[in-house]
Amino acid sequence: MLFFLLLILSAFILIQTAPTEQSESTTIFSTDKLPSNGSSLDYRILPYIGNGHVATVVFSDFIYMNGLYNGENGTSHRARIPSTLNWQFKISPSSSLYTLNVSSGIFIETLENDEIRIERYLLASQEYTELLIAYVVLTRLAPTGRKIVVPVEVNEQMTSIDIDFTVETRNNEHVLLSGKTRQVENSQFQKELLSVFVYYTPLPAEGLELDSEETNRTYLFVTSIDEIKSRAKQSFDYATNERQPHEILLSHVSRWNDIWSNGYVEVTGNDELQKQINSAFYYILSSLPPLSTRSEHKQFYGLSPGSLSRGGLLGEDYGGHSFWDTETWMFPSVLLFYPTLAKEILSYRIALRDSAVDNARLFGYEGWRFPWESARTGVDVTPDCCPEVRLYQMHITGDIAFAARQYIAATGNRDWLLNELGGELIYETARFWGSRAVYNNEKQQYEILTVLPPDEDAQPFKNNSVFTNAVASLSILLADSVSCITNKKTPQSWLDIASTLHFPFDNLTQTHLEYEGFDLKNTTIKQADVVLLGFPIMWPMTDQVRRNDLLVYEPLTRDDGPAMTWSMHSIGFIELGDFDKAEQLFRRSYETYVRPPFNVWTEAKSGVGAVNFITGAGGFLQAILFGYGGIRLRLDQLEFKPRGHLPNQVTKLIFHGLKYQGTTIDLTIDNKVYEIFVRAQNSNDSVPLTYKHGEHYGSLKLNDRLSFSIDSQLIIRRSVPLCP
Repeated sequence: MLFFLLLILSAFILIQTAPTEQSESTTIFSTDKLPSNGSSLDYRILPYIGNGHVATVVFSDFIYMNGLYNGENGTSHRARIPSTLNWQFKISPSSSLYTLNVSSGIFIETLENDEIRIERYLLASQEYTELLIAYVVLTRLAPTGRKIVVPVEVNEQMTSIDIDFTVETRNNEHVLLSGKTRQVENSQFQKELLSVFVYYTPLPAEGLELDSEETNRTYLFVTSIDEIKSRAKQSFDYATNERQPHEILLSHVSRWNDIWSNGYVEVTGNDELQKQINSAFYYILSSLPPLSTRSEHKQFYGLSPGSLSRGGLLGEDYGGHSFWDTETWMFPSVLLFYPTLAKEILSYRIALRDSAVDNARLFGYEGWRFPWESARTGVDVTPDCCPEVRLYQMHITGDIAFAARQYIAATGNRDWLLNELGGELIYETARFWGSRAVYNNEKQQYEILTVLPPDEDAQPFKNNSVFTNAVASLSILLADSVSCITNKKTPQSWLDIASTLHFPFDNLTQTHLEYEGFDLKNTTIKQADVVLLGFPIMWPMTDQVRRNDLLVYEPLTRDDGPAMTWSMHSIGFIELGDFDKAEQLFRRSYETYVRPPFNVWTEAKSGVGAVNFITGAGGFLQAILFGYGGIRLRLDQLEFKPRGHLPNQVTKLIFHGLKYQGTTIDLTIDNKVYEIFVRAQNSNDSVPLTYKHGEHYGSLKLNDRLSFSIDSQLIIRRSVPLCP
């Protein structure tokens, strides 16, 4: 009976969870030899398991928990919890296989010799987010009649550089570690050290066994981690006492299946690109809370460029801090498929608003000014190495407001505006820009001076960054657009700023200048900056200016810049119909940044930099969605205008589960036509929608299936505007 259950379980994990109509090969990443760095494993390019609350790189020494940081101000970093999953089997296998299944969120180690097969499943539970599970199946290959013992190399650690741990309990059933971090991040906003409780199943000292007549045996090793002791214990007890081991796995797999059912991208004609898309989504989603869980809701503490599974050392993977990467690079692709998770991302900024208020006052301004690097408390935790970015890189406040703009555009969520402080976020970020701009009598325009643009090579600061001025203007206009709901009147002085901010522009070449005084011929830049005006900002400009910006800034960009730069250039050239150039840049955006065998993203193409660099993964996904998908989300409408030139021999793209105003839409694109199918409408928050295609108008209803020729524009709107 047990063997039969295991067969069912294995089939369910490996096959049934693959996104609909996708080949299993595009969701499975396997190798018979783990990557190494000399004589030890190369943890930099090993994959991770996570669920937005806890995460770990497989076989590594540390686990990390959402919101658990140690270190004061600029030394703050993710607190290292000793791993309970980094033990190894002491056998000499004749074969081995290591598999990351991104559709089920499980890492599987399979070892085999003449006597026995060992399968270890590692997962961060979607059912109860406090749980990390190691599920081990022993299968006899030798004849019965002799007991088989599998020795285990235990790497049990109970100490941490970041946390003072005490062993409260140790028995055959569980070990309980209780601890507190050693430093508060900022005494003004964090009054006490952070607590953490770790319950885990001890490993049997004698090893894992099959009795002489046993053919199969299952072991379950449970770790439960939380800042509240009772919550950690409740989840541990549930997993160890209330459920059968296979039920825990099946529940987890089922919930991952629900994630993929809610939204994914399907590619026809290029399995390798499909794998890139699947793994990119997996690595971002693994650092976000589940769509569905039995755990209590917890405050989410942001997406870091190196994911939730890294950042335990100052200067390594950015210490687990959140930057503009969260809202600018990862947020958009999450929003279109998983708007509830997009709201979780925004909730992080809202929760830390008191620090944003203080940060604005500290520099003599009003409203909410968000820090360049944020961790637990929302104070600026930029290390002392980099004072320029701490002082001047303030476009992040506009980036967060732009994410709020996208969220309202996609959802029209009035409750978020009125009852979840979304309206406050929008108004107070606009207030900051209202206090930050100054009037120049000579130019008869407003200016924003002494800032650092997205191009961090522009040290130490510049005046009138075009990107900064654009997001500042849109921040103010957003506050005005939703004022009919929030009842927060936008002062005319703010609107004057939004409409008359100075944008440096070279009339001779018809090109935007990155900042005032920028040398178009002799300056090197780090990453995408001016090109972001075209997308995602969608700042009004002619096609010629858009083309000039792209052509001028591409050769000025450092060759070793981060991946997401080339995603934005690719989107721009798709817009302009230069498809060969777009594909060249699209390939450049991922091919040299993704490391086999588990598709782990690196920040730099030479060397490694930050890993797993989900910022780059987010930029890559935007090239798929907004470049080849031709999707544009504006404040008052959703637009589709796919060009039909699909990437890398792809014959069809299908976007399953796009969400707009409570309606779920599937978008299918080939090289001649595109089709939308209205798959579902949420009875709680959907609103009637209308569509416009050329001279044709109509209402959009459930189960409608409409086809249009490539290169033509479809516009979908609410039948009643958010603000009539």
